[in-house]
Amino acid sequence: MNPKITPEFLAALTEGADLLDRLNKQFPNLASDFTIEAVVEFRRRPLELEQHHSKPDRIRIKTTLNEPEPEEDTPVDKDRLATAARELLAIHGFEETLDILAREHGAMLTMVQLTDLAGKDSYIAALRREAYEFQANAISVEQIAQLWKDFGRPPLGDAAWTARGVSQLME
Repeated sequence: MNPKITPEFLAALTEGADLLDRLNKQFPNLASDFTIEAVVEFRRRPLELEQHHSKPDRIRIKTTLNEPEPEEDTPVDKDRLATAARELLAIHGFEETLDILAREHGAMLTMVQLTDLAGKDSYIAALRREAYEFQANAISVEQIAQLWKDFGRPPLGDAAWTARGVSQLME
């Protein structure tokens, strides 16, 4: 399945590249060659990406009169997708999980949809793991709270992530 690139999707990619660039600059000791090169490559090729994906899809030719038209969007089995989301969140980060679900299951989800689909326990476990990874890289709970706000991580009960909320989650 090859999702079509919409202007909204390109805007989201641009926003993601901008955020990654800010993080690379704000935390240069955590920036990798891959993250730096990803920003450079995206900024060099957004027009090429847009042009490539705006080409019409292959033309479908019916071979018989009674052959049904292929379905454009096959509905995704929600239970199977929820299981996949929980399994992926147990070993991958949030963004990587969203990417894998989109690529392998054709499910374009928001962060809120992912957390609803995976369930509260899986979400909390993934947040804890991410918080411990950040802390192992000398990122303070204040910085983690700000990163989670920037990344769009839905807060647990509070209006927004705070250092106190991150600390309580890590207890």
